[in-house]
Amino acid sequence: MCSVRFEGYVKKEILFKMYAPGRKIAEMVAKLKNVPGALAEVLDVMAGMGINVLSSCVQAKAYEESAVWSAFIDLTGISFAVEDVIKRLRNLDVVLDVRFSEEVGELVVDDLHFPVTLDGGRHIFFRVETVGKAFSRLFDIFGSGATTIIYQMGLESGMSKAKRAMKEYGLEGVDALKVILKERVAKGWCIPEIEVFDEKKNEAVIKVYELFECLPFRGKLKEPRSHFFRGYLEGVFKTLFDAKYTAIETECIAKGDPYCRFMIVRRA
Repeated sequence: MCSVRFEGYVKKEILFKMYAPGRKIAEMVAKLKNVPGALAEVLDVMAGMGINVLSSCVQAKAYEESAVWSAFIDLTGISFAVEDVIKRLRNLDVVLDVRFSEEVGELVVDDLHFPVTLDGGRHIFFRVETVGKAFSRLFDIFGSGATTIIYQMGLESGMSKAKRAMKEYGLEGVDALKVILKERVAKGWCIPEIEVFDEKKNEAVIKVYELFECLPFRGKLKEPRSHFFRGYLEGVFKTLFDAKYTAIETECIAKGDPYCRFMIVRRA
């Protein structure tokens, strides 16, 4: 059972692979002029050829002259060859280049994109279950010492993130904190909510739904399991408010609570 209803949220699927038994699937990447209607022209041509676009994404920045459109498409039943599709698209004035995957069939795995970037930085992806197993293995090997290892990983990550946020966005204090927490949603870490914020002490209570670190252990443990995110919050608060903090996880989905809750208080 999920600990939160995702009202107002839409699942974000990353282009990775497409498996459709009995269908003829291909992957394509088109470099387009970054002008109004460019993608509409491409889609109009493809629709006229009977091509169904399944999943796609657009990479475009306001100040750049070109954009990149990537898609998994269904070529089942069409009478055109891939070369015909490429030729027609390249004839469009808004199309700068077109590439197709070498594999066309029931299963297509994205091999046209590398590296994977997010907000300009290089990223890699792991399943939540894989992270859970990795953390569990640390406890198997180091016992309670794993708590410190994982906590320190989170602490360093939190401090680095807060420094970048202040530098990139020119924000400070609670304004920077709000953006950092929103980015946790965008990155799929969790859905955090500031439940209480004390503006005099810069202390807070933060409620967190679906925290990736605790999800693999939902309802299986007797104690809270967040050590990375607990350290992360401490690192963020330490950097934003120039003081030492302690983050205490009072509730946790790993022990059957509907969410994780953290109290972030200044150290004496």
